Amino acid sequence: MSNSPAGLPGPRCFTPTATTPTCPGNVPLVSDRNVKKHVVPADTAEILAKLSKLPISTWTYNNEADGLRHLGPMAQDFRASFGLGDDEHYYYPVDAHGVALASIQALDRLVQSQQEQIVRLERKNAALARRLGHIEKRSAAEPRP
Repeated sequence: MSNSPAGLPGPRCFTPTATTPTCPGNVPLVSDRNVKKHVVPADTAEILAKLSKLPISTWTYNNEADGLRHLGPMAQDFRASFGLGDDEHYYYPVDAHGVALASIQALDRLVQSQQEQIVRLERKNAALARRLGHIEKRSAAEPRP
């Protein structure tokens, strides 16, 4: 069995059934750079923009008890949004992890940029407050007619 498109040995996750209700726990994903080719940096901002539009739902597999809930996208929507994987009926956990990590990086850059803008605006506000204070002080010191 394989847990990745790389075909390396390991357990493979599956759609739960009555006889095999869960996937094996703590399954490692093969991510060694030595088994990859055509590596290109991702546009994390573009991925975040796509992720923000990806429908996320809670659901139950048809063959599961009604009280059991899962959370995530539909494979068709994931494939349409990111073009990853080789079938629209499922997606690889490694791709979902990649989308999540890329989005976290994009959010971190956005937060850092906004933090820098906040610092600049706070400095500008402080300078304006000082100028206004000086103007008010001069105005109060001027004789009234």
